[in-house]
Amino acid sequence: MEVEIDITRNISDQFFDFMGHLPRENGFTILPELGTNEAQIRYLYLPGELEFYHFGKTQFKKSISMRTINPADTDWFLIHINLSSIAQQKEVNGEMLAFHKDLPIGLLLYGPQLEIRTQFPTEVDIEVASIRFNKDFLQSYFGKVEEVIDLNRNLLYEDLDLGMEKKFMAALQSMDDKMLCHALLLEFLKAFFNKISKHEKSHDIADVHPEDLKHILQVAAQLRDPLALEVPSVKELAKMAHMGLTKFKDLFKRVFGQAPMEYRNRIRMEYAQRMLEMRRRNPGELSYELGYSHPSNFTTTYKKYFGHLPSEALDHSGFSQ
Repeated sequence: MEVEIDITRNISDQFFDFMGHLPRENGFTILPELGTNEAQIRYLYLPGELEFYHFGKTQFKKSISMRTINPADTDWFLIHINLSSIAQQKEVNGEMLAFHKDLPIGLLLYGPQLEIRTQFPTEVDIEVASIRFNKDFLQSYFGKVEEVIDLNRNLLYEDLDLGMEKKFMAALQSMDDKMLCHALLLEFLKAFFNKISKHEKSHDIADVHPEDLKHILQVAAQLRDPLALEVPSVKELAKMAHMGLTKFKDLFKRVFGQAPMEYRNRIRMEYAQRMLEMRRRNPGELSYELGYSHPSNFTTTYKKYFGHLPSEALDHSGFSQ
């Protein structure tokens, strides 16, 4: 089954045209011959041209190929979050990419001049969420859009760290309370925009070739295990990506917003933060687990990254003693 979604047009209307069945408050169920569980697509239209969508868990009975397009002159952006336990296969300009929520959980931002195709197989659980917003939304909060989003990039990846995940899931679980959901979603978006605003801005407006993007995402997996004490060097990663060293470092930074080893440090520090906040490790245990020669070295690195000592992470924890 072929589905085409234009980001510049009303998303819910388009999905209803393709798969809508019974209307519900702020949503509708999908056709029973198409999906299981009487799955529901829910949406909220929020102030400031902000829209929030949840595509409830279902197993499609027909294979679906969804083409999503966003023209070059667009005023709209879409954040896509894969909540499924399987990888989604996405085709960007003819090349296949796997977008998996556990590598780690991630977000894709669809920007201008994008054409992307997502393959939804049959008989597996599918669940996704999307946030659609207009340039006016960014201008109302930040003034200059280009200071928040690099308008030269049509596809941007960002990890969903523990703090962002908590904010997002809280918003998702509050869709029955529009005001609360709006407040929680703004908290999530503030954290998201704060992260991507730190990405290095691209100076070359030419798009990353899909084959290069595929290789960049593949080799990035080598850096995502926070407990791996040995990882390939940047030179080795470039070779694995079938690129020269300079090209690899440039493209990695364009996709992830950081140099390869800075990105790896972020994965390790966010793992440490998660373990501390969940009280599963203390600073000494993390120092040993992450391979630091002395606990003070771990403490110094953690404080440099987060701006506070590891022991203070407990103050931000939602867990009681």
